[in-house]
Amino acid sequence: MNIDYQDRNIFEIDYIFRIQTFEKYLENTMSSQEHYANYKAGLIPNIFYGHNMAELLDLFRKEFLEVKSGIERYEADNNNDFPMLKSYVNTERNLRKILDESQLTDYTVLLESSFDNQKQDAKAAAVSRFFLSTPILNNYIFQIEKIFGKGILD
Repeated sequence: MNIDYQDRNIFEIDYIFRIQTFEKYLENTMSSQEHYANYKAGLIPNIFYGHNMAELLDLFRKEFLEVKSGIERYEADNNNDFPMLKSYVNTERNLRKILDESQLTDYTVLLESSFDNQKQDAKAAAVSRFFLSTPILNNYIFQIEKIFGKGILD
C-alpha cells in the first residue's frame, strides 16, 4: 500500500465513495439495521466470531443508524458530512477495541490485502468499502482533525 494517505484528495474520494456505497445499500429492499450488521459481520466471518459477536453486531447496528441519519439530514444540515465521517471513524476505533489480539492481527492483514486486491476480487472490494484499513483510518482522523479541530472525534 504505497499511497500518500495524508493526501486530501485520497481522503475525499474514499469517503465520498464510501457514502455512495451506503446510499446504494439503502436502495436495496432488504436494507435494515439488522441486515447491515449481519452483512458487515458476514464479510469476514473467519475473524468476527463467537465471544464478541454480540458487541460487534451492536456496533454495526449503531453505525447503520448514524450513517443513515447523516444521509437523511445531509442537505437540511447545510451539506454537513461530519456525522457520517465521525461514525465511520468511531466505528473502526471501537471495533479495534472489541477485537482480541489474534482477531486484530488477522483483521489488519486482511484489510491491507483487501485494499491491495480490490480491483481483482469482488469480496476484497466489498471489505475495503465497508471497513477502514489502519492507514486509511489514520488519514480520516488526520483530515477530520485538520478540518474540524483536534479531539472532535472523542
